[in-house]
Amino acid sequence: MASDHLADWLTQWHDVRELVRVSAEVDAVHEIAAITDRLRSNQGGPAVLFDHVRGQTTPVVTNLLGSPRRLAAAFGVSSLDGLSQRIDDWLSVSLPRGKLDTWKLLPRLAELSQWPPSVVKTGLCQQVVKLGRDVNLADFPALTMWPGDSAPTITWGQLQTSAPDDAGKTPAPQNASGDARRHVCVVPLEVRGRDGLLIHGEETSELWTLLAEYGSRGQQMPVAVVLGGDPISSVASWAPLPGRTDPLVFAGFLRNRPVDLVAARSVPLTVPASAEIVIEGFVDPQAAFESAGPISRETGFFGPSESLPLMRVTAITHRANPVFSAMVPGAAPTESHWLDRACERLLLPLARLWIPELVEWRWPFAGASRNVLFASIRRTYAQQARKVMHALWSLPRAATTKMLIVVDDDVDVRDENAVWSSVAAHADPARDLVLWDGPADPLDHATAVRGVGRKLGLDATRKLPSEAGAARVAQPLRWTAEIEQRLEARWPEFGL
Repeated sequence: MASDHLADWLTQWHDVRELVRVSAEVDAVHEIAAITDRLRSNQGGPAVLFDHVRGQTTPVVTNLLGSPRRLAAAFGVSSLDGLSQRIDDWLSVSLPRGKLDTWKLLPRLAELSQWPPSVVKTGLCQQVVKLGRDVNLADFPALTMWPGDSAPTITWGQLQTSAPDDAGKTPAPQNASGDARRHVCVVPLEVRGRDGLLIHGEETSELWTLLAEYGSRGQQMPVAVVLGGDPISSVASWAPLPGRTDPLVFAGFLRNRPVDLVAARSVPLTVPASAEIVIEGFVDPQAAFESAGPISRETGFFGPSESLPLMRVTAITHRANPVFSAMVPGAAPTESHWLDRACERLLLPLARLWIPELVEWRWPFAGASRNVLFASIRRTYAQQARKVMHALWSLPRAATTKMLIVVDDDVDVRDENAVWSSVAAHADPARDLVLWDGPADPLDHATAVRGVGRKLGLDATRKLPSEAGAARVAQPLRWTAEIEQRLEARWPEFGL
């Protein structure tokens, strides 16, 4: 599959029975979310297109990327493991050592030059433009997800902004080369009236840092919220990439072609030209934050009541017949958890650059894809598991993971029973527990102080003789290769 436009993706997924259409009239309050939640399965369930939303003219699509099959198809690979392989293939290109190696590298360098976004004059996302008093967020079917949600919420908007320039006069320009000052993330946006959106971000995020930078300069922060468009760009916006990495450049790499951008109409930003809907506006860093009630979150629980910055909408642009994308939160696995699984695959090769002994990792759904991490390592020296724990806790993807279990490389971390069997066989609580205080997930309800908590590391590797108290090592029961081969050869004789 390859297309810049959401409508094309929906048609292709409908043709392979990965999307179902609901023609009956449905309500944006609870009903759409409840239908989507009921259709979920262990493999994610279908994408759902609701053609008739009560009181609205815009259809809604939910669970768009909520299955491993659709995610893999969007990237043009047979499974999510193919994402890791693609990154590995690129990272395996060594620096040239001679003329021959240099010539071999040239085709890849030529492809690299195609990754940064390109700015075009016009985009389908601006077929309809509404400014000033014509702006009304009620024109679009933001969903009220679960009973107890305080307001309708935009859950699949890619929030984009840019850092101010060094002179402090204007936002830093976003150029076609993929400006490192661009910041894109996905956060819930709570609808407040005709032209207000409360941003449910986190104080430790880059977004809050940029807001403070604008505040120190006495400027308003320009913001654009992008809905729809190319699903690959959506995944790149969701991924916790290393600092100052432009998600749109990363999307260009994943797509094998650049993302086309167009100048926004009321803010000094560029936005994806193929988007379905773009909501533009400003956040005043000096204005008092507004109180926000709880909303349902991707952890499967309600988030806390908090004070949040308000985005004041100055323009809404969209395609002539847009589709509104919504992500329905709930207990795993939901669309957000499958997105996390895709990011897990994409970021593993990058993590191995910093942690060479890392073999595999897995955030199990039981930990909401964020609270628990299993990691396997190739171990060669004493206390190496502890070194890996602290290295993992320094990475953006794992910085707030509160339980980290490290096992040997012959343990399949995708098999939770295998991991816990290794814990039972090789971990001594008196010797192998690591406790460390640090930043915690702001959505973790178990912490006494929000955003601050204690982390637990568990070394479940087989201990080396040099490690204290490791004189006895559990030896697993295994058949020899000779027995396995003999059994394989004689199996037809047994009539089994």
